[in-house]
Amino acid sequence: MRAMSRPSKRRPNKKKLAPGKTLQGVSAFQDEKGRVSLWPSARRRTAQIAVLEHLAASFEGGRVYTDGEVTSLLRTRSTLQDLALLKRELIASDYLTHDEQAGTYWRSNGRPTALPTPAAVQEAAPTERQDEANG
Repeated sequence: MRAMSRPSKRRPNKKKLAPGKTLQGVSAFQDEKGRVSLWPSARRRTAQIAVLEHLAASFEGGRVYTDGEVTSLLRTRSTLQDLALLKRELIASDYLTHDEQAGTYWRSNGRPTALPTPAAVQEAAPTERQDEANG
């Protein structure tokens, strides 16, 4: 006799939360000012998605962001030191799209109609001194 296999309990990586669960799931990972202060463990993917949805809501659809603007925005919404982790997770979970060649980002559900030229991106990028003064 053949043993029956059980269905896999693995969940897909790109699940979305119901709107009501988002705020509830995020509050445990925020400080008193509403900034993300903790990153949920990998076992708590639902909580990670809630945090990512909270952060993604800070980005306007249809707008192109430079790397410096994304970093600055994440600094105001999070106290985590590893902002690269947040960027990677936002991209991997399809909340942000990153054009590596131009160094730009935009909301995945709000792709801009016209992408800026590399010269325009260079002009809009904040300098390192501006980043240090703001950080």
